[in-house]
Amino acid sequence: MITNKVILVRPYAFNFNIETAADNVYQVSPKKTSDEEIQERALREFDRAVESLRAKNIQVDVISDFDDRTPDSIFPNNVFVTFPGKIFISEMYTDNRNEEYDKILPQLKKILDYDRAEIVDFRNSDEKVLEGTGAVVIDRWNNICYGSLSKRCDKDEFLKFCHSFDLKPVYFRAKDKGTYVYHTNVMMMVGEKFAIIADELIVENKEEVLKSLRESGKEIISLNKEEFDNFAGNSLELKGEDKNILVIAKSAYDHLRKENREKIEKQDEILPVDVDTISKYGGGSIRCMIAENFFDIREG
Repeated sequence: MITNKVILVRPYAFNFNIETAADNVYQVSPKKTSDEEIQERALREFDRAVESLRAKNIQVDVISDFDDRTPDSIFPNNVFVTFPGKIFISEMYTDNRNEEYDKILPQLKKILDYDRAEIVDFRNSDEKVLEGTGAVVIDRWNNICYGSLSKRCDKDEFLKFCHSFDLKPVYFRAKDKGTYVYHTNVMMMVGEKFAIIADELIVENKEEVLKSLRESGKEIISLNKEEFDNFAGNSLELKGEDKNILVIAKSAYDHLRKENREKIEKQDEILPVDVDTISKYGGGSIRCMIAENFFDIREG
């Protein structure tokens, strides 16, 4: 299952989030760059990303943030996840991220038909956390869910999520910079024909992950550390007119090894998008900015 419909949130005050920096080692704290300059750059990157997606006939619905309480609102895929006729709502790890859903809800209701939606709400679940499709990566063609366990991906919540949406659970642990990788989608993506993964970071259940990918028919594209560090794993496949489109950060595209780029191009058109400011200060890249809209897609 793949979609050409996505939802993005235009930031009001994007910046380095002190609360999330507690376990997101990929955020860079600003030194000489002002908050105003960071927001200005992020807005330019955001608007160009929307233009780039629409130019490929991707339907982009934009929600606008409206105050400075939520510096990470630009990453809505962590906050809610859509399935055919269903909406999942996440319990977030930090207080200011837990404010995002209620803020965007009135605008989200103009995009998704809440009157006929089945709502699966994991908020206030004994303070256990599962941050949407940041915490999990879903193979929607084979109904498999991958999760790198961390503070943002609690094992019990992961298994409950998989049970709620009839997904086969495949969980593991991965480490980088001396800590568990905070979001699964930082290190892997699963497309229709291939999977991109920084498998060298996996420290528990690596063979189970690779076996699952192979048995589901995916070509495994392994990332080296340089590719991973530039967010090559934080990419997303969307439905194009003639072939699927892999949306990837420009910095990641620039650092892809020739052989990996060629493997991807056998299947997909690659769409590089410049989100350097957002990646640097937010600790997430283009995939984190995109909430896929599967709500009106028929299953089967």
